Amino acid sequence: MDCRLFNAGNTHVQIADLCDGTIHPVATVPTPDFHPEEFVVPEMAAACVVPSLEEKMRRAGALIVSADSARGPVDLSCMKKPETLGADRLANAAALILTGPLPALCVDFGTAINLEFVDSQQRMRGGAILPGRLLLRRSLHDYTAKLPLTELPPAIPDFPGNNTVDAIDLGVDAGALGAVRELLARMERTFPDKPIRRVACGGDAAFFLREISGFEAVDDTFTLRGIAFIWECEKNRFR
Repeated sequence: MDCRLFNAGNTHVQIADLCDGTIHPVATVPTPDFHPEEFVVPEMAAACVVPSLEEKMRRAGALIVSADSARGPVDLSCMKKPETLGADRLANAAALILTGPLPALCVDFGTAINLEFVDSQQRMRGGAILPGRLLLRRSLHDYTAKLPLTELPPAIPDFPGNNTVDAIDLGVDAGALGAVRELLARMERTFPDKPIRRVACGGDAAFFLREISGFEAVDDTFTLRGIAFIWECEKNRFR
């Protein structure tokens, strides 16, 4: 094993081992139940969006994906405040550079929906962040007096939603789709000259892939590949 990789999100932590260029999944653990000391090995790299967990990973000896460590594979010179970039977004940008032609856009459909755009010169140009479908449902439930917390439906209800649950599911899911389509349209207007590769990853990607065409579907190791790429570049820098 070359390195153990951790993609620590708000909901789950992915753990995988990098062996001779191949990523082998080890476990997926709910973030509240994850204890880094149970997975410590000599070489580790982590992208973490939970500050308290990031500090634990750092103390355990992991390379933490950050603006400093990501500058190997990713050009951050166009970013106004690169130190504010989330580790998952940096890893996705690195994975875009590693896996195919540029320019490219990664849309990571998770708890939040993150968009990362990398131009043809390997420069991360930014993107967008919006709430994911479950987070939108939770906000309606948490900040209103009576609206229930609904499950993610297998399909969007037909218009009009004729009960409260259908109305929430229709409004949230159609709204999320509309937001992503609008962001894609704005990207195309801003960068009209070259075809842009589109990659969809994250736990909720399947829903959006059924509704929006033109995406390259990738497996659930995509962000892990970006973490591995950053780790490899960092190791080579000190050889």
